[in-house]
Amino acid sequence: MTGSAQRARQMMVGGLVLAHAVGVGIFGVALAVAGGSAAISVALGFAAVVIFFSIGQAIEVVACELDPVQGLGLALASYAVRVVGIGAGMWFLLGHPAVKPSIEPGWLMLAVTGTVVAWVGGVVLVASRQRVPIYDIEYVAPAERLPK
Repeated sequence: MTGSAQRARQMMVGGLVLAHAVGVGIFGVALAVAGGSAAISVALGFAAVVIFFSIGQAIEVVACELDPVQGLGLALASYAVRVVGIGAGMWFLLGHPAVKPSIEPGWLMLAVTGTVVAWVGGVVLVASRQRVPIYDIEYVAPAERLPK
């Protein structure tokens, strides 16, 4: 695994950890404060975000190993497929007569927003602490003064 793929994998783990911490917290609050319908709404929003970002980050790890043009193509194609897939899945679930009455839009929005912010925060937190060798500046010792 190359250094860039390893860094992408570390960022994925950072996003997963923080997203789960926030998502489980929101789920607990929803369950305690508003009951089962709120908890179902939170679980649905949390799952959609984690699935979307997990697949994307995993594909990014693979794309880091490819030629830059191929990697970019793979990342963009996966984004389009993920957006359509998650959108279609949410449209189907939220419109389904058995699920629709159990969904509370406010809790769904809170879960999606909280999980997205947590995922991005986890990725940024990890990325800000990574050492990227390409940005290292080669050390050049100061010239010594010769005695006159």
